[in-house]
Amino acid sequence: MKALIVYAHPREESFSHALLQRVTKALEAKNYQVTVRDLYQMKFNPVLDGPDMIHIEDKQFVRENKQFPTDVKQEMDYMLASDLYIYIFPSWWNGMPAIMKGYVDRVFQHGFAYSFENEEVKKQFDGKRALFFTPTGQPQEIDGKENPLTGAIRMLTSGWLFNSNNVQVVDHVFYGSVPYLTREELALYLEDAEKRIATL
Repeated sequence: MKALIVYAHPREESFSHALLQRVTKALEAKNYQVTVRDLYQMKFNPVLDGPDMIHIEDKQFVRENKQFPTDVKQEMDYMLASDLYIYIFPSWWNGMPAIMKGYVDRVFQHGFAYSFENEEVKKQFDGKRALFFTPTGQPQEIDGKENPLTGAIRMLTSGWLFNSNNVQVVDHVFYGSVPYLTREELALYLEDAEKRIATL
């Protein structure tokens, strides 16, 4: 089994990086072959250029460039070769970091991640699963209920990315109030992540 981790955080001292390390080790303990795509370390270009962007002409979906850029095609190949996708990114301004959003813009393209014209596109994702981890500074409970922002972020990220293909989203886990917690409290989050991987 192969796992693909797409990770976005610029600081190695961050909780997100500790989470990446723990999840990687937990996957390896389950004998997954793990590929980590650290978008900041890669200096991934997040900008979707006009010639690579789908648009409509004469009621048809077209793209000026007929081939995907080499760096994008590489990410697509990693996805197709993997059985499990793990996405680790913090919530900044109630959304993904810009580099992760740019990854989605460029990699989750029409004709690859979804298609309005070809039913075969979604079938290439049959049997694949996805799991999301999002550390955030926001509390996850307010007055005993889930923070309403959490549901909105979930819907616009994990709830939307795979709605047009056959990837099963296992869960989107939010770890709240991260900057305000002790090392001991953060360690409980890491243990939780490890247990979630162990039960996959």
